[in-house]
Amino acid sequence: MKIIKLYTGDDNKSHFVEVDTGIESKQPLGNYSKKYPVTGMMFRDFEKGAAFNWHTAPQPQYIIYLEGEVEVEASNGEKRTFKPGDVLFATDLKGQGHITRTLSKGKSIIITTEQLEKLKESGQKDTSSIRCKL
Repeated sequence: MKIIKLYTGDDNKSHFVEVDTGIESKQPLGNYSKKYPVTGMMFRDFEKGAAFNWHTAPQPQYIIYLEGEVEVEASNGEKRTFKPGDVLFATDLKGQGHITRTLSKGKSIIITTEQLEKLKESGQKDTSSIRCKL
């Protein structure tokens, strides 16, 4: 399965890259990737026409789009439209970040990863050293 990762490059700008989650096992109900550690899950609904100007991800998080369309503009200028079934792994925790625009009414699930919890436990305030392996 392929997902889109949004990350901060060495140029301090956000970039997209397609990532294959791989197959760890094949089961009667399908192919399974390895398990990825997560800390929480939120449900979000959104209205058409909302925009969140330049911002970074608050923590590494997967966004699974269930309904509607959302456009994400990386600070390198590339734009991608996410539709039902798409998965965005937002890890651009520093730099200029990205812009998010809702193109229609919709719903998504946001799943946060444990890297933020590890950061909180260590008392570290600078998120630039957080790296997610995916």
